[in-house]
Amino acid sequence: MSEAEQKPESEHVGATVTKEFTVGQQQIKTQVIADWLDIFEKNEAQAKVFFTAYLAQEADSKRPVVFCMNGGPGSASVFLHFASIGPVGIGRTSEGKWDVDSRDILDNPESWLAFADLVFIDPVGTGFSHIIKPKTDIDDQKKASAKDKEDEKNPYWSIKKDLETIGQFMRRFLRQQKLWSRPLYYAGESYGGYRACRLAKLLNREYGLGMSGIISISPIWQFRDASGSDYSTSQWVNLLPTYAAAAHRYGLGRHFEAETPMKTVLDQAEKFAVGDYAQMLLAGNMLNPEQRGKTVEITADMLGLEVDFVSRSNGRISLSDYSRLLKKADHHVTDIYDGSQYSLDPFPHRTNNEEAIEESMFSDFHRFHNIVHRWFFEEMGIKTDLEYNILNMEACKTWKDDERKWDLYELSSAADDFRAGMTAYHHQRALIVHGKFDTVTPYFASKRILQQINFNESVRSRITEILYDGGHMFYSWPEVNKQFRDDAREFVGGQVAQT
Repeated sequence: MSEAEQKPESEHVGATVTKEFTVGQQQIKTQVIADWLDIFEKNEAQAKVFFTAYLAQEADSKRPVVFCMNGGPGSASVFLHFASIGPVGIGRTSEGKWDVDSRDILDNPESWLAFADLVFIDPVGTGFSHIIKPKTDIDDQKKASAKDKEDEKNPYWSIKKDLETIGQFMRRFLRQQKLWSRPLYYAGESYGGYRACRLAKLLNREYGLGMSGIISISPIWQFRDASGSDYSTSQWVNLLPTYAAAAHRYGLGRHFEAETPMKTVLDQAEKFAVGDYAQMLLAGNMLNPEQRGKTVEITADMLGLEVDFVSRSNGRISLSDYSRLLKKADHHVTDIYDGSQYSLDPFPHRTNNEEAIEESMFSDFHRFHNIVHRWFFEEMGIKTDLEYNILNMEACKTWKDDERKWDLYELSSAADDFRAGMTAYHHQRALIVHGKFDTVTPYFASKRILQQINFNESVRSRITEILYDGGHMFYSWPEVNKQFRDDAREFVGGQVAQT
């Protein structure tokens, strides 16, 4: 093939359009950019990151810019984009579910565009973001080993490299759009919330961004707390208050009176979790049998489960077990991402019913695929042959910890970078938000870690924690998303009060 006939590395064509969005009572004329930005290594472009930016026209130099990402790792940013923060999105029902019967693109009255410019980032391997394949001849390809090919396939699917990519993207985007004078915020959900806590240090120290704040949404702080081990304690302590909240919501718990306020349930469940319950987990058979029996009984009553099952489980109730057992009498499985939601169990006769849980998850993703294709291709007019990857499970399965010094001992935690970043950069603030019915990243994990960090009071005063109704994506509930919008507006304006 001659040089004139050779195709370019990519035939992806982004788009920049001007649109006017209705956000509540406001009409906001906005430049919308859907495009790719190159990521460099050693002065050579190695990857293309797809992003969508909403930049209000005639904005002053004090208008904030919020960079937004979902998690996974391996998730594109469609959920924050089209279900919570962006100016357009999908509908929701009053029961906190996505409206899968509608195929309309709707104005989002709770969009943060009312008070900030927004940039939604899809990490490499998600959305339309991808690695730039190196130009090699046939002989070079034959020489490459299987391992080399695997390493080449997913070098961005690792903790450190992922964080560095975000930092480089943000710096290059600000330079490209001439936005360096703006107050800067990063908002990340789930693994994106882990990113946020790590970036509290990295974005300032390594990339000189001088962040005004980070918003960590349903974060995971450290992976050991999600391991589900029979021999550890912290993950079970973190989960118990959320389990108790779900049982109380459905009227299935026996420890509290039906009219007990949810706040009281959570307060008492937290005290029990770090007290008698934690002692039972730590002590095992060293605990006095009478004391163990009493603790098991309280645990079962608080969680709405059978005493015998809790005893046989040694008090360690997995997400899948709780999901299938709590409403088993009604042939329902509760959503592990939002215990306030449930669906009909397709396999109620099975003893181990993880298949039912898997079938109930992600059943509404087609609604997000629909809006992605309509928005980017029909409304924006981008051109690409790539398929938009909402959730790349291969990335989730093969994500690497490329920071560890000792394989036997270390798992990367976000806590140290967060405390170092919040302490060193005294103009930076943090907003940590959770849904009380989220069992995937339970709120009590964040609450305990923040209580364990011995912050100076001047640092503590810059950190706000808020607990909402709902689950992992608490913003699926319309009224909760309004409150989230109001809290984010106040936070970006520097006025959030401790709650």
